[in-house]
Amino acid sequence: MREYGSEHPAIVLPDGYFESLGELGREIMYLRSGREALLMAGIAACDKKEKVILFPAYCCWSMSAPFEKEGYQVVYYRLNEDLTVDLDYLKELMGRAKADAILTMNYYGSAKTDDAVRLAKENGLVVIEDFSHCTFSIKQIFNPEVDIYVSSIRKSVGVCDGSIILSKEKMPEQYIQEEVKDFADKRFVAQTDKRLYTWRKDQEKKQAFLGTIRECEGIIDEFTAVRPISERAKKMLAQVNGEEIAYARRENMRHLWARLNGNVRMVPGLERSFEKEGSSPFSLPILVENRDEVQGKLARRGVYTQWLWPLCDEAMAICHVSKEMNEKMLSVPIDQRFSWDDIEEIAEIIISVVSEV
Repeated sequence: MREYGSEHPAIVLPDGYFESLGELGREIMYLRSGREALLMAGIAACDKKEKVILFPAYCCWSMSAPFEKEGYQVVYYRLNEDLTVDLDYLKELMGRAKADAILTMNYYGSAKTDDAVRLAKENGLVVIEDFSHCTFSIKQIFNPEVDIYVSSIRKSVGVCDGSIILSKEKMPEQYIQEEVKDFADKRFVAQTDKRLYTWRKDQEKKQAFLGTIRECEGIIDEFTAVRPISERAKKMLAQVNGEEIAYARRENMRHLWARLNGNVRMVPGLERSFEKEGSSPFSLPILVENRDEVQGKLARRGVYTQWLWPLCDEAMAICHVSKEMNEKMLSVPIDQRFSWDDIEEIAEIIISVVSEV
């Protein structure tokens, strides 16, 4: 039962989460987007003309594109069913690929990378880890062996732009061009209109802000330069309470996983994402037949899921797990916007729709 009225909850003050990342002893750089941060990591990782990076076979094109732009040959490695690294395959691949670097990722906050990182360092590789799925739990997963950490902040919190790099060595700042203020301003207006939509449900406004958000994504997709984070986004990040965000995500993940367990197929091992204090899961990936039909029916009932991600044929050819994720996965939101009642309703809708298809 939803509850209305009674006493106001407290206004939560910022806790300096991003400022506190300096405690990790890393060089910190903020850029406009995740792919620009990955490009910067690729530039810093290796200055050879011909270079190779090992990449997980489950990844978005926007993760590999920056490295290809920088001249890397991308060679994919396999993952296990729980999205951890297939270490036997990785070891064999390192013996023949002559790689310079590797990208790892702790998917959904439940797929630890420590063993893969150790193997990579034993073979002399530069390790880049994308922690976009663990933005608010980097202190819990931090591995000093990782050379460069990268995260797209705006995937996890409502900033108009922003990504972060945590690196052992100082990044080459000469590649950064000046801020394009219009981009951040456009996204901020669209995000503000989206917030106002929750009170008015103005469908005309909805189409307008969605159109603006798509326009801004197109600007990022053009990928013509490395830009700094906007001054507006810096101010927004200073207002964040990372502890509350992590708590909300962790409890929502725990709740939804418990409701779906036994009713809907999920990626195995997701319970690891909410077991530890301070963990901050990203989303909950389910695996369904007739994925597009399920996604459409969920959207018509107000649950907007994402397909993470369309994969290339080369990646799917070497990894059956990636092929299945490409064909069946939907990412269900569990973030700090949602209450216990919201998660209950999301679970009921998912169970209902999946049972019908």
